Amino acid sequence: MKKMTKQQLIEQISERTGLRRSEAKKAVEGAMQVISQALASGENVYLRGFGTFAVRNVGERKARIVATGAECIVPAHRTVKFKVSEELKNALNK
Repeated sequence: MKKMTKQQLIEQISERTGLRRSEAKKAVEGAMQVISQALASGENVYLRGFGTFAVRNVGERKARIVATGAECIVPAHRTVKFKVSEELKNALNK
């Protein structure tokens, strides 16, 4: 499966918008910082036509270490879940 790196994303934005590569890099990094800070403070981030990044609380649970078979406790933590928008879902399935 192919993947796009951050550098490739910056190059694509630069080409499509006419921004210099350094400006596109600042824009991408700035957007990532804003999204990260919002999620860290517990806010969900909704991008119309793209999807929603939502903070999710995961409870404590028991797990098993595969190598040894020993049980361990995975502590409660927060994570991010992405839910794709209907528009993007439709575009992917055309």
